[in-house]
Amino acid sequence: MATIYQNGEFVEETWVRADAETEASADTDLLVPLALFLEDADAYVSRTGKTALLVEPGDEVEKAATYLDQLAHVAVSFPSFVDGRGFSTARDLREHLNYQGDIRAVGNYILDQVPLARRCGVSSFEISKPEVLKALKAGEWPEVTKYLQPAFGAIEEIPEGTRPWARRSFRDLAVAAE
Repeated sequence: MATIYQNGEFVEETWVRADAETEASADTDLLVPLALFLEDADAYVSRTGKTALLVEPGDEVEKAATYLDQLAHVAVSFPSFVDGRGFSTARDLREHLNYQGDIRAVGNYILDQVPLARRCGVSSFEISKPEVLKALKAGEWPEVTKYLQPAFGAIEEIPEGTRPWARRSFRDLAVAAE
């Protein structure tokens, strides 16, 4: 069972991570790594249980573009808090592949990366670190409120000053980090 944070709420979900031994016809909800998914994508999307795609850093998610609308969500892996390729993958899904579904961050990200991941298009988070869960439950949101690039359309923000690239969050509070 995993704790998922989405839209300010917590839910518990159970997903089985598929491997080479897992049958594509399994009745459970499967989280399938991209390489395994591409071996028999039609079998995974036509099964009874839900199917979600797991994209690791370096995976070419474009290869699954024709199947994205048939997935429960796309999980983007953050294997380490110092590995930022998950941010690029989320942006590619939203901006280049026009994926409208749930993009879920999974792995070892830290609390400070949650607002940044939201700006890149991530819409839900699988919480694996107890300190991240505790902080989110306490209402902590360590957002920097002034940016030098626009976010993907899911984030509300307004231009800051006369520079077209400068943005200010609607959450621009005096107590926020700068």
